[in-house]
Amino acid sequence: MPEAASPKPAAPVGLVLDPIFARHDPGPGHPEQIARYEAITARLTEKGLTSSCKTITPREATDAELTLIHSADYIKLATREIEGGATQLSTGDTAVCAESLTVARHAAGAVCETVDAVLRGDIKRGFCVVRPPGHHATPAQGMGFCIYNNAALAARHAQQHDAVNRVAIVDWDVHHGNGTQDIFYRDATVHFFSTHQWPLYPGSGFLPGSSAGI
Repeated sequence: MPEAASPKPAAPVGLVLDPIFARHDPGPGHPEQIARYEAITARLTEKGLTSSCKTITPREATDAELTLIHSADYIKLATREIEGGATQLSTGDTAVCAESLTVARHAAGAVCETVDAVLRGDIKRGFCVVRPPGHHATPAQGMGFCIYNNAALAARHAQQHDAVNRVAIVDWDVHHGNGTQDIFYRDATVHFFSTHQWPLYPGSGFLPGSSAGI
């Protein structure tokens, strides 16, 4: 009998890189601008990584997925305000445009797709170039340029699989990932580790017992 074919090895890295993430436009001069997506796209292309990585196609996150980390009321509020033509969420300092809801849902869905690809064995790891960012978004509040908390959703989505119990999130942004911390603060199954410069925005994340108090 012929020998069974060996299983195809997983691609080392899956990459989410899609033009849809250039459609979220917070406005002229905004720090979280489209140029950030364009710059990283150019760099990845220059280094040949866009062709050597396995493409992960983003899709919109469902309400059921978003409610793993956000309240149903907040999801409805963000939807209503953006679809109603708001230029900033009422929950905080997050500028939006008509495309922002679709783009944010694709960012959230993209991390879910990447988690699934890793757990299926299609890839060994994933890199998601998505925006708007997410780590300031709390369960009931969009803030700090963030609508949905993509990293938190990736962690919770992974835990929907039987093979995953405990998850670690390492956040090395210059700003404290207060939203991610709030989502998992009382959850022993997710370890959140943030390196940041205090007292930069949002002013949280100081060392307990420091002069800032607790």
